Amino acid sequence: MLPEKTKKWIDERTGYKNFLHAIFLLNFPTKRRSRWQFIWGGALVLMMLVEIVTGTLLMTVYSPSEAAAWGSVHYIETQVNLGWFVRGLHHYTAHMMIVAIIVQIFLVIVSAGYRKPKEFIYWTSLLIGGVIVGLTITGNPLPWDQKGYWSYQIETGIAGTMPGIGSTLRSLVVGGSEFGNLTLTRLYTIHVIVLPVIAILLFTVHMALIRRERLRTAKIKEAADDPDVDFELDEDDPLKDEITQPYWPYQTTRTLVLTLFLIGIVIIQMMTYPTLKNQHVDYELLEWEADLHPSEIKLEAPADSALPFVARPEWFVRFLFELRHMVPKDLEVLVTAVLPGVLLAILVLVPFYEKVLGEKWGQRLAIAVYVGGILIISGISWYGIQTERSAPDYALNRSQEIAYAARASWLASKNGVPPEGPASLLRNDPKSMGPLIFARHCGICHTWNGHDGTGHYIMEMKDGKKVKATPRASDLAEFATTKWIAEFLTNPRDPKFFGHVGSLKGGEAILNGEMSDWADSYVGPEGILSKADIEAVSALLAREANRRDYEPVSEAVIKRGISVFSGQNFKDKDGKVVDFDGYCAQCHAMKAGDPDDEGGGAAPDFNGYGSAKWLSEFIRSPGAEKFYGDKNIMPAFEESKLSKHDLNLLVNWMRGEWQRPKTEN
Repeated sequence: MLPEKTKKWIDERTGYKNFLHAIFLLNFPTKRRSRWQFIWGGALVLMMLVEIVTGTLLMTVYSPSEAAAWGSVHYIETQVNLGWFVRGLHHYTAHMMIVAIIVQIFLVIVSAGYRKPKEFIYWTSLLIGGVIVGLTITGNPLPWDQKGYWSYQIETGIAGTMPGIGSTLRSLVVGGSEFGNLTLTRLYTIHVIVLPVIAILLFTVHMALIRRERLRTAKIKEAADDPDVDFELDEDDPLKDEITQPYWPYQTTRTLVLTLFLIGIVIIQMMTYPTLKNQHVDYELLEWEADLHPSEIKLEAPADSALPFVARPEWFVRFLFELRHMVPKDLEVLVTAVLPGVLLAILVLVPFYEKVLGEKWGQRLAIAVYVGGILIISGISWYGIQTERSAPDYALNRSQEIAYAARASWLASKNGVPPEGPASLLRNDPKSMGPLIFARHCGICHTWNGHDGTGHYIMEMKDGKKVKATPRASDLAEFATTKWIAEFLTNPRDPKFFGHVGSLKGGEAILNGEMSDWADSYVGPEGILSKADIEAVSALLAREANRRDYEPVSEAVIKRGISVFSGQNFKDKDGKVVDFDGYCAQCHAMKAGDPDDEGGGAAPDFNGYGSAKWLSEFIRSPGAEKFYGDKNIMPAFEESKLSKHDLNLLVNWMRGEWQRPKTEN
C-alpha cells in the first residue's frame, strides 16, 4: 500500500479521495441507523464489479464468431487455469444479480423508498434492473451452444411479436432474419459495450440522486438538532427519529457480508448445479450413452439447428414462454407485449398509488401487487418446468441432449475444434448423426431395437387413438452380427425380421418365400441343422462384415460354417457326413463359404456381407442383380436422396464404427 505522504501528494493533485468517497458513499451518512435491509443495493454494485472483472478476464480468451465462440468457451472451461471458475462465477453471479434486484425493489417498496423526493431513485433502480436482465439475456447465447442458441430464439421471438416495432427490434438484435455470425457479433457488442455503458450511466445518476438525498437528510437533521438555528421538524416527520451514521464502516460492513454470502451461494451453485440439474436424467438411456459424466459437461452441444434440442428460455422469462402456449396464436401479443407493458406500468406507477389511496393503503397495494405478481410469475414458471419434466419424452430428449453435449466436448478435447466450426464435430460423427439419418430415411419401415434409431416411435392413428405404428421391415440393430444372423436363420418370419413385410407391395413373396421355406425345412427340432450349425454359418457370415464387435471363433467353427454354406463334408446331428441339399451356396454367392465355386445368383451376394462397402452398395441399389434383383421391394437411396456423406455416417453407425473414449484405455 502507498505511504500516507504519497497518498497526500497524489490527492492534492487529483482529489481522488473525494472521488472515491462520492462513488462509494464513504463519508455519507446513512439515512437511518445502518440496517441489514438497506444492503442489497450495495451488494448489487459489488456483484457488478465481480461481473466486470470476470467478464474482462473472459474477453481475453473468448472469440465472438460462429466458428470460434463455442471452441473458445470450451478452451476456457478445459484448458485455461481456473477458467471454469471464472466463467462459472461470471455466469451464475449474473443470475444472482437478478434475484438481488427483485429483492432490492421489494425492500424499496416495503421501506417506502419511492416516496417524495425519491421517485427518481426508485425509477433508476427499475432501469438498472432492466439492464441487468438485458445483460443476462445477451450473455447467455455467447457460448453459441444449443441452450443459449434456442433460448435466444425464444426471447427474440417474444420481442418480435411486439406490435409496431417487433420485427424491427428482432432484426436489430439478430442482425437480420436468420441467426448467424452477425447475430453473435451484435450480441457481443450489446453485451460488452452498449449495456455496460448504459448501466454505468444509470448507476452514476442513481448514486448522484442518493447522494443528494443523503446530504439533504443530513442537513435537515443537523439543522433540527442545532439550537442556534430557528428550525424544528414537525412531530410526525420521519426524520425526527432518524439517527445518522456514516456509510463507512457501518453500512459497508453489512454490505460486504451480504455480498460474500451471495457469492458463496454462487460458488456452491457453480460446483453442484451441473450435477443436480441432470440428476433425474438417465445418461445411458437407449442409444444415448454419454461419453462424459454429466457433472463433467460444462457446455451444451454447439449451436446447430439440424440437431434436436428442446428450446427452453431462461427462468426469468419462462412465464412469458408458458403463457404463449396458453393462448391462441392471434392473442399471443397480449402476453408477449401487452402483459409485460402492464407489469412495467404497475411498477413504474408505484409512487403514485399513495396519491390516490393515501400512504397506508397505497403502500399496501404496492406490496400486494409486487408480491402477488412475483408469486404468480413463479407459479407459472414452476408449472411449465414441471409439465415439461413430466412429459413422456422428456427423459429421452434430455438424455439425447446430454449425449450430444458430452460427445462434442469429448471430441473437442480429443481432436480439437475443426476450422469449419464446432458444429462439424457432431455433423461428421457417426454416433451423433447416424440415429438421425436412420430415423429420417430408414425409420419409416425399419426399426432399431424397436424404435426409430433415436429412441422415439413411429406413431399412427388407429380407432381414433394415437398408437405405436407396426414396423414394415426388419429391425436392424446389431445387423450382420453372429447373434442377429443366427436369430434370422432360425425364424425369418419373426416380427423382428420378415414378420411384417407382408403389408408391403411384393412383401408376401418375401414373408413366405424361399428363405422362410428353407428355415421351415432345415431348422428346428425336425430339421437337419443343429443350433451349432446355425451359429457356425452365422459366424462365417459375420466374419465378412468384420464389425468391431465381431468375436473371432475357432477354425473348427469356421469349417463347420463352410460345410453348411457349401454343403461339402456336411455332418448331421449324429456327426455323420451326409448330403445336405439346403446349403446356402445354391442361392447366395460367397467365396469364403464356397471356395471351389462362388455359386449364388438367386439371392443377395454375401461376399463382404455387412461390410461398409456391401452396405453402401445395397442401400444405393437394393434391386441390383447382386442383391435382390427383380424381387426387391426396398426403395433405392440414390445420392439425390441420401448424400455420400450421410450414407457413410449411416453405414458406420449401423456397424458401430465411431471414435470411442474406451478404446484408448
